[in-house]
Amino acid sequence: MTDKKYHISAEDLINILYYNQKTNLGFSENSIKKSELSLGIKIPEVYRSFLLHSGNAEINDFLNHILYPEEISFSYNIIDDNLHDFKKDWHKYGIVEQDKKNPYYIVSQLPKENWYTITKNYLVIWYENQGVFHAGILYDDLKLPDPPVYITVDDDFFQWCCCSNSTNSFLLSMIIEALLNGGKKIIKYNSFTTYETRESIDNCLHNHHIDFETFFPQKYYPYFCKNVRTCWDEKNKELFICLLKQNIPDTLLFLQF
Repeated sequence: MTDKKYHISAEDLINILYYNQKTNLGFSENSIKKSELSLGIKIPEVYRSFLLHSGNAEINDFLNHILYPEEISFSYNIIDDNLHDFKKDWHKYGIVEQDKKNPYYIVSQLPKENWYTITKNYLVIWYENQGVFHAGILYDDLKLPDPPVYITVDDDFFQWCCCSNSTNSFLLSMIIEALLNGGKKIIKYNSFTTYETRESIDNCLHNHHIDFETFFPQKYYPYFCKNVRTCWDEKNKELFICLLKQNIPDTLLFLQF
């Protein structure tokens, strides 16, 4: 039986990164249930498990920011809250022709059940460190175990585009982006090496007996992270994270614990 685990989940990645730190990494079951009750939904399986076991890890709030269970909301609710402020301004200053092009004005003229003609409803779970984008799961996808994740295009909660084919892919990208932007300083490891040429990447993987066919599979699976390849060597306590560009290895992070 191999000691290497390929294509690890975001939840597994958090547990590995905090391998040397004995700490509670998740939110409480009670806080998640309260959020679900308030929202009237069941949080998708993969994300619920991540929240429960890994959601409260510091790395999730180091660069971009996870929303705590009590902060998770629907985009329609956020639009509704923002709309109250717009209405106050319109009442105080009046409505000019330019205001009528504002999506908030447009939805204000519609019953809420018809907002879908302007924008869809998303469960908002994460946001960029300067509020440039928010990330969410489409309401219609909430019954999927590992649904795609969308981000706001103009941060107005009206225009969204798909950024990850699965929740797990999105979570992996958030964690890795944090590691690449200073987050490694909050992780306890013995060594952290970055390889940025194809030759050095191949040599590192070869020297540590990584199975190339398993690490870089030719067949694409549903929910598979398109641009990240991972491997955890349990015996040697070594973590390999390879980032791809146009399906070509571009950067390899090699951590020893």
